[in-house]
Amino acid sequence: MQQGFASSSRKVAKLAENFVGDEVFFRPYDKVNHLAWEIGHLAFIRNTIIKLLNSGEKLDIYENERNIYAPGSPIQPNELYASIPEITAIFQKRGEKIIELLANLTEEHWDAESPFKLPFGTTVGSQIWTFFMHESIHLGEISYLKNIVLRNRA
Repeated sequence: MQQGFASSSRKVAKLAENFVGDEVFFRPYDKVNHLAWEIGHLAFIRNTIIKLLNSGEKLDIYENERNIYAPGSPIQPNELYASIPEITAIFQKRGEKIIELLANLTEEHWDAESPFKLPFGTTVGSQIWTFFMHESIHLGEISYLKNIVLRNRA
């Protein structure tokens, strides 16, 4: 699991490269999120994973993070989003914390009932696994966004 989160961190950093100007806000249609939201959303979810791994962990919160990046949050004016380097750095930092916490995770904690009542899984481990898969789905979306942006440049 640690390698998976490390790999996701590397992939997001690579995918976030080479966007120019307002390309980070490109949406092929209005039901799709843009890169600035996608990375911020993944960073937001990583804080949830950190709390699952250690409920006492003090979280690093980005300004208005819940309003901007929570699941189902509406697209905001572009100026409210963190810059791609800034939000990518936050995503990376939270990934490092997850990897550190996973290194010390006990089987008992993995199998323990989650403090979060979510519509998927009831144990800490099942929810972490689902969040990891969720991250993978968003990586695919980010990849498609980048592909379209690069093809539209021509």
